[in-house]
Amino acid sequence: LSGSSKSAVSRVIQNQAGVAPDVRARIQHVIRAHHFQPSILGRALRGARTGVIGVLGRWMGSGFTAEVIRGIDDEVKRKDSHTMCMLAPGIEEYIRFWRTLVTGRHVDGVVLLAPPTDIFKHSIEPSDKPVVLCAAEPPPKASTWKAAGSVTLDNPSAMKQLVEHLLKQGRRRLVYLAGQPDNFDCQERMRVFLESTAGRRGVQGAVVQGAWTKELACSVVREYLDKQKDKPDAILCFNDYIAMGCLQALKESRIAVPGKIAVAGWDDVPGADYLDLTTIQLPMLEMGWQAARLLFQKMASPAAGSPLRVSLPMPLRIRGTTA
Repeated sequence: LSGSSKSAVSRVIQNQAGVAPDVRARIQHVIRAHHFQPSILGRALRGARTGVIGVLGRWMGSGFTAEVIRGIDDEVKRKDSHTMCMLAPGIEEYIRFWRTLVTGRHVDGVVLLAPPTDIFKHSIEPSDKPVVLCAAEPPPKASTWKAAGSVTLDNPSAMKQLVEHLLKQGRRRLVYLAGQPDNFDCQERMRVFLESTAGRRGVQGAVVQGAWTKELACSVVREYLDKQKDKPDAILCFNDYIAMGCLQALKESRIAVPGKIAVAGWDDVPGADYLDLTTIQLPMLEMGWQAARLLFQKMASPAAGSPLRVSLPMPLRIRGTTA
């Protein structure tokens, strides 16, 4: 339509030099007149960069996933690229989608958002697209995963700070409501919670499983309290939505918070301040920004030897549910 060569059109679309001003103007006029948009799939079929970053998560049950994806997309847009998101709640499904993304032609790289820990039983292949882990860290034995970048949270420091706060408030019977057992952050927080409460005179630390959602948390807490002769005086929750379910159960049981039982969450989602919920503030947008930046670095230098690692701090927000 413009009477120009394919190479000239390609240079104009990619905003490259080497095209005469009159030819460039003619091509741009045709592009505007016909509302032309480059085909991402067409680029992929030619083996070229697609300009698309894949993000693979598990669910949208809390504000965490949505906010981290928003951070990733912010950074991707700064690179004039696009974000493609997929959700796969099941472990086998997640691993299958991961292999499809890193071996296919639809994306240039992949952010794995809070992947199931079973994924580390599998290997990264040399021909795979670049991968960055977000809210996960491979175990030492998963040697091929050393090539992946990672953005993690300083779970140990945050959990220790929260436990110390509760102990200073005179709490001695602490319970941790854990999240999904195949989640890296859940495993880390549970481990540090047990370490922080063990060996302290007069301090008890117990873990309660199965409270993965607000609704499940409400049910699990009611059942747990009914069975316990010695009630806990503090309940720490994997995230704020679990804490909300816990607060609902305590309200229905007419147990005063924080008078009888203190409650703390994790994430500091919108609404946590309204509920006056003590929580750990998770830098969700920052996680997304950092994950995308690491991925672009890996895409630019795929053969770089040293792995890229970022660990983010999480401050404690003390509010009325533990004060």
